[in-house]
Amino acid sequence: MPATSVPLPLRALPADDLLGDLLAVSMTGVIYYTPIYDPAGSGEIVDFRFEYLNPTAQRMMSMPEVPTVTHNEQWPHSIAHGTFAFHVDAYVSGEPREYNINYQADGYDNYYRLAARRSGDGLWVSFTDTADQPRSPVEVALRESQAREKAARAEAEIQRQRFYEVLMQLPAHVAVHEGPEQVFTFVNPGYQRIANGRDLLGQPIRTVWPELAGHGILDILERVYQTGETFSAAGMPVQADFTRTGQLEQVYYDFFFLALRDAQGQVTGVLNFSYDVSSAVRARQQVEQLNQELETRVQERTAALQESESRFRIMADAAPNQVWAVNPDSTIRYANQAFLDFVGVSLEQYVATGWSAYLPAEELELAQATLETAIRTRTLYVLEHRMRRHDGQYRWLLAQGAPSFYANGELYGYVGSAIDITELKQANEQLRRTNVDLDNFIYTASHDLKQPIANIEGLLHAVQHELPPQCRVGEVPHMLELMQAAIERFGRTIGHLTEISRLQQEHNQPASHVLLAQVVHEVELDLAPLVARTGARVEARIPADVTLNFSEKNLRSVVYNLLSNALKYHRPNQVPQVSITYTLLEAYHVLAVQDEGLGLDVAQDREKIFGMFQRLHPHVEGSGVGLYMVKKIVENAGGRIEVESTLNQGATFRVYFPR
Repeated sequence: MPATSVPLPLRALPADDLLGDLLAVSMTGVIYYTPIYDPAGSGEIVDFRFEYLNPTAQRMMSMPEVPTVTHNEQWPHSIAHGTFAFHVDAYVSGEPREYNINYQADGYDNYYRLAARRSGDGLWVSFTDTADQPRSPVEVALRESQAREKAARAEAEIQRQRFYEVLMQLPAHVAVHEGPEQVFTFVNPGYQRIANGRDLLGQPIRTVWPELAGHGILDILERVYQTGETFSAAGMPVQADFTRTGQLEQVYYDFFFLALRDAQGQVTGVLNFSYDVSSAVRARQQVEQLNQELETRVQERTAALQESESRFRIMADAAPNQVWAVNPDSTIRYANQAFLDFVGVSLEQYVATGWSAYLPAEELELAQATLETAIRTRTLYVLEHRMRRHDGQYRWLLAQGAPSFYANGELYGYVGSAIDITELKQANEQLRRTNVDLDNFIYTASHDLKQPIANIEGLLHAVQHELPPQCRVGEVPHMLELMQAAIERFGRTIGHLTEISRLQQEHNQPASHVLLAQVVHEVELDLAPLVARTGARVEARIPADVTLNFSEKNLRSVVYNLLSNALKYHRPNQVPQVSITYTLLEAYHVLAVQDEGLGLDVAQDREKIFGMFQRLHPHVEGSGVGLYMVKKIVENAGGRIEVESTLNQGATFRVYFPR
């Protein structure tokens, strides 16, 4: 018989050895867990303990065969992603379970496929991830979409930051009111300043500005919110309590109210953009009411940008003044619609040509150098310059700009605005010429009257000398005295007019660095006879190193007039007490002269206190021009003077010298 082949019997292996060998060669990761129960005894599974990781799992997760951490300690976001619940369900149900997840947390970023099954008191979990195999087209597309979304969010954040910085830098007053109650949700520094310490954020506008209800402004805001229709007004009169003293102040504003909408087009709030044009309006009123209204041109533009950029463009294009932005190298980045309307070109054309084509050649170099210096030093840019309008006429503009930065501190560029001040400059020039003519007239008249007055005084002295004694009877001596007194008063008046004329002509004397304490001390020495005669006590508390950038001659005149008045206008039978103090504010040096003398009724005599030839205590010798001259000197230098006083209780004069 032919031989037959008999297969050899297989060697029987222990089950543990088979399982170990299988797990060792498995190309998928395998984990064996045991549950961890709630120590409070509720029977709830709160975590899983690692009992074993096969070599593939160890390699894929960079973990040892028996990790010391628990499942939730290794993957803290497992609960939020649903993987922990998957493990619990597989263990509790005892049925096989599968789970697919794109896990992007806890240092992992892969697409995982998991299979789990309970075995006795433990749970076997087999898993694969895309790190060990090519990603599917679906996962590739998903990751590309996530990358694009992340980049879009980053760009949106940059645009939002730019939008916020532009709002905070604009010289206008900007606020956002949300909801039917018009609650403040945003205010820029310009708006915060006029609020003068009021709590704004989170407050309805009717609570913050109740006095505006009488002007219809709150009703207009409500109408914009209800209808979504834009509202704009130029030079609108407003009376409000800006000083929070209960006194309403008359001002003029350009207003622009724009409805803000959500993604579904529903109105959610109102953008409040306003600009104080009181100075311009009052200047036009003073010079034959030239150009009664500032024209507001609002043109809404849309572009394929993120929402924050779109809002900025809408706000900038809605502004009545010209808004612009330049790059760190001073090239044009952006100009709003009002600016483009002014020059008469598109944004693309203006960016391509720059501003050199629109500025006079003789002013271009200064304007460019001023802007470049501001960018280099990161300081404010302020300049008055001419610019050619679309009709060929050169108009005067006041341009102001400030640096804007990215979130990382890198310079974004400069953002600013410009307003047409041509009519204002013309008005100021007309006023200047008028003042010059008046000053010349006063000077000439006072000069020409000096000699006739001297002649009359000489003739009167001659009459008195030649008049025989027998004629010096009755009212004659008294009449001669009255004539002499009248001539002296006339002479003093002519002298005051000459002094006032000189003050007007010399108001622009060159400033220098002057030690304030030294000037005050020298004035005290000049007034030493008056101090001795009245027995006054003068206390000056001024730091020795305080320096003012001011005309020394004019500063001496200011201090002299205030101190001499404090000494002269003391109460009868009372020793004058005078205090001279100094305070440094953010924008001013403040000199205060306080006395305990006759005082003033400020409420009744406010208009007379600094008036020419106004004397509120005629029984005291004086000319009535001292405070007038002080006010003119200080205001000509860009400062101001204030007074606090109570009749028969003294007065305090504060002079604010610009820093």
